[in-house]
Amino acid sequence: MWRDAFEIREIDLFGRLGRLYTRRGVVETPTLTPVINPSKPVVEPQQIQRMGYQLLMTNSYIIYRSYGDLAKEVGVHGILGVDGPVFTDSGAYQLMIYGKVEVKPLEIVEYQVEIGSDIGVVLDIPTRRDTPYDQARLEVEETLRRVREALSLDLKGMLLVAPVQGGTHIPLVAYAARELAELPAGMYAVGGPTQLMQEYDFKELVRLVMTARLNLPWAAPLHLFGAGHPLMLPLAVAMGVDTFDSASYALYSRDERLMTPYGTLRLSEVEELPCSCPVCSKHSAKELKEMPRQERIRLIAEHNLYVLLEELRRIREAIREGRLWELLESRACAHPSMMEALREYVRYSRFIATKHPVTRFPVRGVFFASRLSRYRPEVVRHHERLKYRVERTRDIFLLFEETPQKPFTRAGLIKELMLQDTDIFRMSDAAVLSYPFSLIPLELDGVYPLSQYEASRNVFELAMDEIAADVLWYILNKGYKGVVLVYYTLPERFVRKLSESLAAEEVLFLGIGVENYQEALSNPKPLAARIRAALETLHDLTRDRQAAPAPA
Repeated sequence: MWRDAFEIREIDLFGRLGRLYTRRGVVETPTLTPVINPSKPVVEPQQIQRMGYQLLMTNSYIIYRSYGDLAKEVGVHGILGVDGPVFTDSGAYQLMIYGKVEVKPLEIVEYQVEIGSDIGVVLDIPTRRDTPYDQARLEVEETLRRVREALSLDLKGMLLVAPVQGGTHIPLVAYAARELAELPAGMYAVGGPTQLMQEYDFKELVRLVMTARLNLPWAAPLHLFGAGHPLMLPLAVAMGVDTFDSASYALYSRDERLMTPYGTLRLSEVEELPCSCPVCSKHSAKELKEMPRQERIRLIAEHNLYVLLEELRRIREAIREGRLWELLESRACAHPSMMEALREYVRYSRFIATKHPVTRFPVRGVFFASRLSRYRPEVVRHHERLKYRVERTRDIFLLFEETPQKPFTRAGLIKELMLQDTDIFRMSDAAVLSYPFSLIPLELDGVYPLSQYEASRNVFELAMDEIAADVLWYILNKGYKGVVLVYYTLPERFVRKLSESLAAEEVLFLGIGVENYQEALSNPKPLAARIRAALETLHDLTRDRQAAPAPA
């Protein structure tokens, strides 16, 4: 069962650094399992293993058709010529492409056990994108039946993968995942995503994978079939996928396409090779174009494998450093479909925040580059904290536009104002209007990462209306009667909109524009006097309001 086979060591977003224990060794995850055609490998399995891939994949159905009983004697490791862990598929891809396979479901599972597979898969029925709901429901039930039947076998230490099917029928995916979660599988998998990835429908892929992940045991390992382009690997990992497989490295090489972390290049259109892998370091684009086709295909496949391996290492290190979001966001900027996928991903931000670490060591700053950065777990968690952990102590709310210096109470203009006139902070509840966090009460200034961040002005420009709505909600939710806003770069339309929104709710508002921030920083006394005068004015007005008799 998966509890004995998988260990989570670190988490970032939904991404996990883990260890998958097989009977032939430990596999560090997240990782890709390159798919090898046992009859005609483009790159020899031993070479792929030497590159650094700890887990290889091949197709037990092709072995069954090509080798029959001989494979039981030689074993899958003997056929591939490797001694590390081997993952075998069951023929489900062939079933999806050709509509049938010439083997019984239980028979192919038994065969995988007999040829010594370390990880084997049930012969599930992949849900095609165009499959009607009623038919998909029947196919899901049949896959569930096959999983239950396979788990009754003596697997002799082989980890059995239970695939979640249902395709784009999201309620069906959730049902299948919940049913499989009750079964003692060695791993779980998301099945049937190949069509979505071929059509670059990564938005729908997010819905599929996240639905499965949220309905399966969190600590269980999850595999994604057919995911093999470096551009989307950070997304897969950020959704809680631990292993993925693909023959893309070989398929792309046959079309003379070179993978990069940001997309795909055609050799015919390239003048300089795009990386420093051993292939690109030893050969020029001109040399590759002129060499015999078979050698060229092999070298492009090797390049693709090196690029995939580099991206996997980059992902794992990003998890260690707590920078998976930055990597995910950078990849989203490489293709519109990836940006749409990220927009869909942030819809699950509340769930992601429940698993993302509150703190990590060593402490590192958090970067915010776009509006979508505001859906990071740190921001979601902060907004929850604002709802329940911050109480109003005064009637007047003093709000400062965020300053370049942090922490706000220990550097910059706010610190200088506190030294100049502490009374203005006793007369009001004070907070910072923050581009990524919307509001940071000064009493939370020292809480990580509320002073340990850098945000592009782009964040504010694109999320201006959201920030204004958050500020308005907080003021009304806490019951403030008056607001003083101190600002130096905020657009007048933002200030005007906030003022009008507060007036509509009968909250008094005064804005104090600072023409020269550096001058105010070096001489805060005049600004402190203006703030004090504004606070006293609002105190008098709110007192007059309270004293006024109610209308008859």
